[in-house]
This record gives sequence, structure tokens and C-alpha cells, in this order.
Amino acid sequence: MTNNPIFCAIDTSDIDKALALVDQISPYVGGIKLGLEFFTSCGLLGMEKIKKFEIPIFIDLKLYDIPNTVKQALINILQFEPRYTTLHLSGGSEMIIECVNAKNELNSITKLIGVTMLTSFNDKLISEIGIEKSVNENVKQLTQLAVNCGIDGIVCSPLEVSEVKNTHGNNLQIIAPGIRGKDNASNDQKRTLSAREAIEAGADILVIGRPITDARDPAKAAENIYSEIS
Repeated sequence: MTNNPIFCAIDTSDIDKALALVDQISPYVGGIKLGLEFFTSCGLLGMEKIKKFEIPIFIDLKLYDIPNTVKQALINILQFEPRYTTLHLSGGSEMIIECVNAKNELNSITKLIGVTMLTSFNDKLISEIGIEKSVNENVKQLTQLAVNCGIDGIVCSPLEVSEVKNTHGNNLQIIAPGIRGKDNASNDQKRTLSAREAIEAGADILVIGRPITDARDPAKAAENIYSEIS
């Protein structure tokens, strides 16, 4: 569908299941997100099979390491020309700038997206790892870092989208995971909103996994969610 902001997260270790899901839902989503579970089982050959559907792909490996290692990993990812790919903004400015420069040197059209705070975090959980500021304060600080380093967009929970949009306008694309309807379990997500609420807050892209992939009819679930926001 044209201008469909939904990227469905295909989190499975079974390539046959992944291909069947993409075949079912591809008419009703704007793209497919492939993350760690998919890559550690299905690998690059699996991604090549997904690419044959000619649907935009979001490679979501959330790169985080020393600057040179992340830059080299990013260069490898960019060869596959995904629509989006991610790194952790908490890796710091040197790491981010190395990646931005690498992308620009390759004239890549892939959007480089910085992860702020995982949607599985809340204030209590981040305090366990020595982070004293609130989730919201960290999202604001990391978003400003993303802007300063020239990154294309960020990932944040739907709860932070409105404030980021009000502060930075259209300077960043905002990708929001943690999308849950009233009938969906929150699972391990802590900071959630519905698809309509996230779009109304200013999200550009919605990452939606289990509400679609665990549905009795994934295609119908994707179609219903799109109808809520179109």
C-alpha cells in the first residue's frame, strides 16, 4: 500500500514461517523489519529471500560497539540497501559520526536511525544499570545527540513521540515500536500506545510485531490496523 507507515517485525527463527508471513501481509504493510532473532537463525541468505518480495526492509540490529567495529558492520549492512537500519545512540558521538560519514561516503540512501531507550525500559529498570535520569530525560538528551551528529531519525516509544516532534519538527524521522491496541497484550513492552495514537502524536513509521504476527489472520490484522490510521 502506498504511504503505509507500518513496518511489521518478523521475529522468528523459522525462515519458512517468515516467508509465509511476508507473503500474507505484504499487501497490507509498508515494509518488513528484520531483527536479531531472524538474523541469528536465517542470516543473510534469509534476508535475500525476503528481498525477493520487493518490499522495503528495515534491518534492525541496533549496532553498539567501538566506533570502528560499528562502522564496518554498518558498511556491510548498507550493501543490502535496506530502507532503514539502526544503531544505539548511547554508543556516543564518535561512533555515530563515524557511521554517518561512512553512509555519506557510500552515497547510501538507507536511513540511519538511532535507538534512544528500548520500549522494554521504564525508570525502575534503567536505574538498575546506573542511569539516574528518567527515561524521558534520556530520550531528550539522546535525541539532541542524534540531531547534532546528523543522523536521519530516531527510535523512541510512542509516549515520547509528541515531545520529540514538537522540539525537532521534521528534522528527524520518528520510528515508534511498542504499538498495542486495547485487545493486545503488552508482552515485554513497557511504554505503549495504539497505532492511531502514535500517528496522531507525530510518528512517521510504526513498528508492529506480535499484534500482527500472532493474530489468527495476520493479513486481516495488518489491514485492520492500517484502516485505523488511514
